[in-house]
Amino acid sequence: MVMNVLRKYQYHIFLVTIGVFLLGTFIGFGGYFFTSQGSMGDAIAEVNGEKIPLHLFYSHYTRALDQAEQSGQKLDENARREKRDEAMRDLVQSVVFDEQAQHFGIRVPDQQVVVSLASTPAFQEKGAFSPRLYSLALQSQLHLTPQEFEEEQRRSIAFFKLRWLIQSCIKVTDAEFALQVADKRAGKPFKSEKEKDAFRQELWQEKVLWDFNQWFNQIGRALRVKTHFELLEGQK
Repeated sequence: MVMNVLRKYQYHIFLVTIGVFLLGTFIGFGGYFFTSQGSMGDAIAEVNGEKIPLHLFYSHYTRALDQAEQSGQKLDENARREKRDEAMRDLVQSVVFDEQAQHFGIRVPDQQVVVSLASTPAFQEKGAFSPRLYSLALQSQLHLTPQEFEEEQRRSIAFFKLRWLIQSCIKVTDAEFALQVADKRAGKPFKSEKEKDAFRQELWQEKVLWDFNQWFNQIGRALRVKTHFELLEGQK
């Protein structure tokens, strides 16, 4: 689907970098509920009812192992288990944040996925998107089909939008600002407007972090995850 759109728009796309946020970053949900009961065929996990295919997990797990080995890390059994858990965590987060994006009505048009792919240096040749490099990377490095990778990009962009939407609604009121000036600065006046703005920005960042933590904790309390790591035994 997106490959066709890419061919249609490849001469008209401005190569803009769209940030991809959080999919590789751990956020403690606290409410994770892992079990290993029953059998789900080729699904290694179920997140709030959505199944994560075993082959999709393997693509992430293999990629993590490859990156670790390329960086010179020696992977013993414990290290490989950590990479396994990280791969699962990232996939769980992807499902959860996609659910939240849908809940808030976030949509990602095909063209935004196109721009994200076209702006990726690994997929460019002489400054332009290269279908050849794209296909090669999917097969040899990412171990994903185009549809799977493009869906991951769509979800990443959706969460970036959701994060921006939530942050844009968070403000530091004048009352909060005055209270923090009295508390953190003991009422000491600012030397300049620049210093005052920097202090307000610092307070805003703290408030964003606090609000996001509250949101993640709320999500975590309702989160239900079933994992089936026993399926890996038969795949070695």
